[in-house]
Amino acid sequence: MKDKMMKLGLAFALGLAASVHASDGCSIRDTLLRGEAHLVTGNQTGAISGTSMGYQLWLAEGSVPNNSLTYYDNGFFKAEWQNTQDYWARVGLTYEATKGMPHNYKKLSLEYNYTKTVESGSVFIGVNGWTVDPAGEFFIIDDWIAQIDEAYVGRKFGEYEVDGSKYAVYALMTDEGESWRGYTHRVRFTSVRETPRECGYMDITAHFNKFDELFTGQTDTIPNARGIRKNSVLKFGNLTDLMATVEVFDNGKGSIDYAYMRFGDLYADESSSSAAPESSSVAESSSSVAESSSSTHALPATAHISMSDRNLLVFDVQGRVLGKVFVPAGSTIGSAILARFGVAGVYMVKVDGKLGMLSVSK
Repeated sequence: MKDKMMKLGLAFALGLAASVHASDGCSIRDTLLRGEAHLVTGNQTGAISGTSMGYQLWLAEGSVPNNSLTYYDNGFFKAEWQNTQDYWARVGLTYEATKGMPHNYKKLSLEYNYTKTVESGSVFIGVNGWTVDPAGEFFIIDDWIAQIDEAYVGRKFGEYEVDGSKYAVYALMTDEGESWRGYTHRVRFTSVRETPRECGYMDITAHFNKFDELFTGQTDTIPNARGIRKNSVLKFGNLTDLMATVEVFDNGKGSIDYAYMRFGDLYADESSSSAAPESSSVAESSSSVAESSSSTHALPATAHISMSDRNLLVFDVQGRVLGKVFVPAGSTIGSAILARFGVAGVYMVKVDGKLGMLSVSK
């Protein structure tokens, strides 16, 4: 497992600000090793080892043959569904679950590229997540094969433009029973792209800014899935997760395979965020990481360096800058990283301008 992790070029996770994103995702396909495949069947939520990513598979029936989620060590995934009333497959970033993360605290984005086969059913694909304070949900839909109706998306509140395309935004009260999060009453905000696409760059923060403009905490009447209208407080809360998502209804049959998926996850105010070590260099360093990601190579933890500047720039596997590490003469890179951070795991380092990945153990 460690050898496989060392060989991964984790491009999905190299968080970049919108101003420095290297591509729109459409021109990149199968450029990196995915790593080991992990098959999930039946309702399950978990973490992807060595990353801050998580996954979730949820079926209304609990478990149905021929329905699965397969995620890889680098965060890419594929999903297959057949004859299920309600199917969810999600892979992406996770945050603090109780208080959440303010949705405007970071610059969030996604570059993606997938292929899909849909034989039947209603399918919605995009970015989905959950919020607290208040409890809620959102779904930015970039691709769909379905009728967009009030029973699914709710009441329309307007339109806006992001990433050069028009989106319609809706609000729905979901109170049909407990969800997997345990909420019985919550507002779901849904934004639907005017023209569907299977690849591209999504400025997620720009969508959230539009939500803030439309939903300021006002009380308004919105429907639930049964068409019953209720007064609800409309406010977009703190994020607990942010995931690439496919949802399927109506006994559908099909599959989806992400050939490329990279979340951008940078602090919105890099100069003042105490939570981002070495934060002033995050955007610049992440850009250089992205440029060299295609040539990422494995490094043994026992590797020595013979360079005059023995200060290495170290990243986590999400591409976030952790800080600089001094490697004393005669010491190994792995021992220096362990002494600096005290945590075993997979790290990326820049040595002589080249990006390497190594697994550090105690």
